Amino acid sequence: MKPNMKKKVSTVTSALLAMTMTVSAVPAVLAAPAEHAEVTASAAEGTYSPVFSDVKLGHWAEKHIHKLAALGILKGNNGKFRPADDITQQEAIALAIRYMGLENELNESGNAALPEDFKVGNYFKSYTVLAFQKGLLNSEEELKNLDPKKPWGDQKASREWITKILVRAVGKESDAKQVMTMPTSFADNSKINASNLGYVNVAVELGLTTGVDKNRFDPQGKVTRAQIATFFSRGDAVSSIAYDAQVMGIVSEITDNAIKVYTEDGKWTSYRIDDKTMWYKSDSEKSILKSDIPMYTKVKVISTLNSAPYVELMDAKQQVETITGKVKYVLPGENTIFVNFNSGEDTRIKYEDNTSFKDASGNVIAAKDLKVDSEIEIMKETFSQERKVLVVKVKSGPVNKTATGTIASIDTTARNLEIQAENGAKETFRVADDVIVRYGDQIMPNGIKDLSVNSKVSYTVKNSVITSIELAKAPEVTIQGRLFEVGPTKTSVTILKDDGKLEAKRLVTRVSVVIKGMTNPSIDDLVAGEYGDRVKLTVNGDDQVTQIEVVDRKVESLIGASVINYDKEKKLLSVTDDKNKPYIFYLGNDTKYEYNGNPIMGEAILSMLNGSRKINIQYTADKVLLVQIVHKYEGTLIHASTSSRTITLKLANDQIVTLPYQYSLISVDMFGKSNATLTDVNSGDYVTALLSTDQNYVISLAVRSYKQFEVAQVNTSSNRVSLRDTDNIVKEIYVGSQPIYNEKNERINLSSLTTNDVVNAIFDGSNLVELRVIPVTTGIVESVDTSNGVVVIKNYAGQTSTYSSANGLTVLASTGAASSISSLKVGDRVEARKDAKNASVLKVQAGLSKTFWKYDASSRELSVRRSNLNDNNYRYTISPNAYIHSNGNTISVSSLKDGDSLVLYLQKGQIVEIEKL
Repeated sequence: MKPNMKKKVSTVTSALLAMTMTVSAVPAVLAAPAEHAEVTASAAEGTYSPVFSDVKLGHWAEKHIHKLAALGILKGNNGKFRPADDITQQEAIALAIRYMGLENELNESGNAALPEDFKVGNYFKSYTVLAFQKGLLNSEEELKNLDPKKPWGDQKASREWITKILVRAVGKESDAKQVMTMPTSFADNSKINASNLGYVNVAVELGLTTGVDKNRFDPQGKVTRAQIATFFSRGDAVSSIAYDAQVMGIVSEITDNAIKVYTEDGKWTSYRIDDKTMWYKSDSEKSILKSDIPMYTKVKVISTLNSAPYVELMDAKQQVETITGKVKYVLPGENTIFVNFNSGEDTRIKYEDNTSFKDASGNVIAAKDLKVDSEIEIMKETFSQERKVLVVKVKSGPVNKTATGTIASIDTTARNLEIQAENGAKETFRVADDVIVRYGDQIMPNGIKDLSVNSKVSYTVKNSVITSIELAKAPEVTIQGRLFEVGPTKTSVTILKDDGKLEAKRLVTRVSVVIKGMTNPSIDDLVAGEYGDRVKLTVNGDDQVTQIEVVDRKVESLIGASVINYDKEKKLLSVTDDKNKPYIFYLGNDTKYEYNGNPIMGEAILSMLNGSRKINIQYTADKVLLVQIVHKYEGTLIHASTSSRTITLKLANDQIVTLPYQYSLISVDMFGKSNATLTDVNSGDYVTALLSTDQNYVISLAVRSYKQFEVAQVNTSSNRVSLRDTDNIVKEIYVGSQPIYNEKNERINLSSLTTNDVVNAIFDGSNLVELRVIPVTTGIVESVDTSNGVVVIKNYAGQTSTYSSANGLTVLASTGAASSISSLKVGDRVEARKDAKNASVLKVQAGLSKTFWKYDASSRELSVRRSNLNDNNYRYTISPNAYIHSNGNTISVSSLKDGDSLVLYLQKGQIVEIEKL
């Protein structure tokens, strides 16, 4: 491993420490999260790593171990890595030296010696000497408390020691010294060495750790070799070190034994691959297949002697552009096609020897087979200055073929089916009204409605219309019944069907659980047995359950019940409800407990069950599922009386509660409004009423609000995001551990947000509850049905979407003023999105009338003629997928001439459509 240093290694950003502390501060992570444990277990009978014989493929840290091993940072012993072993101090120092690229300085310190009583292994001696010289180790600290019974190097690295080494490595020691005397907020602060307080404080101040359970830092806790590999690996994303063995580039070809990449230094390079090459994605911990990497996408390749043991897909967006024109004539001997782009003049297009030519059905043809006046699509790469032609495909002829692929999307209204081929390319076809959908000899009665996304199919296309579809696997089916039992290993369920028969089904590894009103439920939230949930199971073609949806449950709730007595010996709890009706419950071993919204052991809460407590109880018959000590009520405000000082709420179970508050002025927290009072809260608002410690009265109200913003800036080091509202006012929000979801409703990290993303935010008072990325699409109004309140929009990819006023629809004029469906016209450009409360919004986009001046292909920048000398808005970036057309025909931007009249349509500051008049 020989790194190419962009700048001093000590300037590695604090994000590396963030990842380190995320791993080293939370025991659940140190032990591998539960989902990692499942992955490891499922791979127990699988194969082993080609690098280390004791690392099974599927291990939760597999990706990070392979990456660091490929870079030469990670070294094993006799082919073993020992992932579960605690890291020793000398091993951690060696890793840090290699990671920071200092290994080439080891020879310079070869003659230096360590104190006689400072013992490290011979292999680690030069690393340790260099660590002292570079300030990673401090001789006064390390020498004063030597253990005479155990060599320094063999001692297990503690969490506070690792924190100190890493804070120094990322250049934050000066910050640590400034807060060296300040105590931390951890309950076990007294156990943290005084000389390490500053290092821990720096991590806490930056929001890099929240400690372990019960607000402890656990300074003497240990870190495994797998975990230290993980956070060093993740630090690669923010490190300023560039390794000679690691390149970034665009992949153009993957064969059985080679991958060809156009590297960032402008060179085409081929690397050998074999069955030992490991393939990954940047946004996943799991390995993928090489076939999962689309062509012309960004990859990271780590190589040794031109062989690539590690390849990672960094960005799945293809770096290509497509232009459309008509063939005028072909000169195969000169690798030239003359194409007319509706510009009056024919344009010479040079193609490469390896350029692929395909007919309208996707069959490979020769350049000489192109017919005059046939419409073709020319795909060019955008990652090199040459903009080489990759693919030429005939577009005008009807498609007739039989093929296989995976269903990417289904539009049953427009009867469109998008299918992804094995090479990653996607095609959309209309499905015939009389299409036959079958699995073997079984004909699906509902046609395309029986299909599902990700199903593998073979299909026949005639005249560009799908006429038959055959499923490769049995379609998904659903069965319903009462949940009778969850298997002891949580890998199976048994239901009691309506016919009285029991049926058991295996679960997929990450089965989806849906329970109305519950966020991210898991299988642990299901209720089985005599009073079990009524569930709907979705079963895939492999006879495994992919989703469990609770359609009815007999769970009842008592909200704000008053405790009369708890008999510890008999485990009997006596309570009364708000109408003074008595209840007696048996608290079994499977009863769960919560305090202040957090799970807690029963022993810790049972002693609190006395006559002065109010609790919430969830139960089925006489079985108690959950006991919560009440510290707040959430519900819809019905009435607030300032005269009687009471607040009346309707809770989720429709129970009405009236709560007193003590003082004439109650604290009200409302997002965006300082000094809010009770008069600012309206009936119908959803609120959280926080109770006093004795549960006797309300001390504050947090009002739920729904807002929409654009992302202005993301700061992962402080765990904050800056959001811009419609008045262009930017607010900084602390995200903490609150969930963030992408457009596909998948949970994502804060770092996944990008500038100008549109997000919906939910707040309880000033505290964030949830962030959700909202898709924003621009398209053209295709039809308007004012009588039924329906608008059909076609986006620039040719896909249509239907919007109905019956489902909630707001129409805005280009000025932002409210309008109506009747104001929309066919051909209007609109921006479609969901508002803060998830209702559809269509905003008319006014085009910009401009006069073309020039276009810079390297920067994709289009310049127009200024309207006057003070006009500074004359340069625009063209979106890679921009729709450029004239008189209904697609044209290339290169066909535009100085003086052409244009109408530009923008989204997020980029051109998404150019209409040449």
